[in-house]
Amino acid sequence: MSVVADATAGESAPIGGSPGSDSPHHVGRSRGRALMLEFTERYALVALFIATFVFFCLWSKTPGFHNASNIKNVLGDESVIGILALAVMIPLVCGEFDFSVGNNAGLIQVLCAGFMARLGWPVVPVVLLTIAIGGFVGLLNGNTVARVGVNSLIVTLGISSVLLGIVEWYTNGQSIINGISTGLVNLGTGEWLGLPTTLYFLVIAAIGVYYMLEHTPYGRYLYSIGSNREAARLVGLRVERLVLLAFVLSGTLAGVAGVLLVARNGSGSPQAATILNTLQALAAAYLGATAIKPGRFNVVGTMIAIFFLAFTVNGLSLAGVADWINDAFNGGALFLAVLVSTIIGRRRAGTG
Repeated sequence: MSVVADATAGESAPIGGSPGSDSPHHVGRSRGRALMLEFTERYALVALFIATFVFFCLWSKTPGFHNASNIKNVLGDESVIGILALAVMIPLVCGEFDFSVGNNAGLIQVLCAGFMARLGWPVVPVVLLTIAIGGFVGLLNGNTVARVGVNSLIVTLGISSVLLGIVEWYTNGQSIINGISTGLVNLGTGEWLGLPTTLYFLVIAAIGVYYMLEHTPYGRYLYSIGSNREAARLVGLRVERLVLLAFVLSGTLAGVAGVLLVARNGSGSPQAATILNTLQALAAAYLGATAIKPGRFNVVGTMIAIFFLAFTVNGLSLAGVADWINDAFNGGALFLAVLVSTIIGRRRAGTG
């Protein structure tokens, strides 16, 4: 039973002992209200997504919103951000932040393009090597956070700045366009069964992360660490190693996102992936924590959130709003998502 149900059912009778206050009818109404509140918490974001999508489809200022080409474009582009959202969510589950995922993907996409264009390396070794580099960045983050004990916010922000500097040095501020494998570009810009191929990579990544978090001991351990790190340590969990692996997985997924970015754009650009993409991923992860399993970071909620944000921004852009409104929307979504998910988490834990 939810915290709300317990609190409602456990209210004391009014002074004078109103008859029937704990009758089956009263208890049934209390449980009904609790179930309704729980249902609303779980699916409010889904309802808001549907309402927003329908609104933009019908709004006269966005006539092209519901076109198949526009929807496919959003699905293809946001698949990369969706993988970044999965990347940032894994450390969040265990109570840590990874603010480097956006710049990590930015580094990987210019290295992937550069290794093919400048060194002439085959596409398969380049893809494997660059994804491994993304995982190595996660290893550096995780080792500093888990074993040295430095705050993850400070560590990953610092690493993010270093990665940005490496990208600027490697590219000299110029995009890498020529010499990129046409097979990789065709994969990133192609379709399968009428949907962008990048969307299938997101689906595979989402299923993998979902299974790991919900159906493996490692996933349960991460949730335990995020809930109470000291208690997890006392029951014998190797907290440092588990947290370290979470950052490695985060960096590896950021590497996958970077490779898909090259495949999608057909180039390696120093402006393609930045801290703004990290903030978008964080907004989706926190907004997703208000849905499906409120108060808990979860894959399904995050996927709903990423496309809710994407289609809302897309609709606003088609309506011709100023660019700063899109930035304000993403920032506001992050603020409200953190606020609401924190409130829900505390209420469910009985601490707020």
